[in-house]
Amino acid sequence: MYKSIKLLLISIVAGAFFGFGINVLEKNVEDFFYAMELQKHPVLYANISSFSLSQEHLNQYKENNNLDISAKSAISVFVDSCGKETIIFKKNENEKLPIASLTKLMTALVASDIYKKSDKIEISKQAIEQEGNEVSLKVGERLPINEILHIMLIESSNDAAYALATPKPMSEQNFVDLMNLYAHYNVDLNPETTHFVNPTGLDPEKPFEDINHSSVKDLAKLVQYLIKNNPEIIDIISQKENSAFHYALESTNKLLGEVNGIIGGKTGYTEEAGECLILILKGPIKNTYFINVILGSNDRFGEMKKIIDWDKQIF
Repeated sequence: MYKSIKLLLISIVAGAFFGFGINVLEKNVEDFFYAMELQKHPVLYANISSFSLSQEHLNQYKENNNLDISAKSAISVFVDSCGKETIIFKKNENEKLPIASLTKLMTALVASDIYKKSDKIEISKQAIEQEGNEVSLKVGERLPINEILHIMLIESSNDAAYALATPKPMSEQNFVDLMNLYAHYNVDLNPETTHFVNPTGLDPEKPFEDINHSSVKDLAKLVQYLIKNNPEIIDIISQKENSAFHYALESTNKLLGEVNGIIGGKTGYTEEAGECLILILKGPIKNTYFINVILGSNDRFGEMKKIIDWDKQIF
């Protein structure tokens, strides 16, 4: 009952602030990744039906192998062809840590649900004053929501994230409130470990102020939610480059094009958070995949490769 009331509140809050309208859709993507791969490799995948990971096999492998990484926290979740999730590697999986630009996945989730893709947002002076961007947005230009989403997720643009959160009459705080409502009542993330204070993931301007934080376990759960409910976001974070819009975009994820089997990924970095990375990879057969998350690393790409090798050796 309480959860239903909160979900209704989200709709009311969003509707009260926007002339854009609410675009919350029911989506069924159980075979999303299989459909994508079947188009590319119909012969290879045509006769494969199901697969699951034996806990006995996993325990035996862990007894004889060790994965040592310096990241403060990490997780690798295997999702089998029936949707069953198995944690095949974990380090401090429930620890609350800063998440930097991994925040933008939640920003994208909220924006995708409350706006229509064709809606346009005017870029404000406050948006372009955000730190750390490659794409130089211009004050006063009006861009479609879909383009701003691509700029935010591919280039990890803080300008774009702030713009999505602050079209008049919406304020940054109103949007952040929606992010927390979505996190705790839609995605069912742990409020003790996951909390947002801004849409960008930037460190606070003053010491000891609150900061966006989560756990690798919660972030893996968020990715799983996006896979099932918002596959268009996963499609965006699968793109190494995109020149279909006014701005030519290049992903901050250096593993795209370097490591085979990547379905999508998102980077993050601030001084407080260190190097962060989420990566989704194809599993050994249809409808299986891995969700890998690293927080607080000094070498996110190198340590992610170690986790990928660990995943591969189990199978």
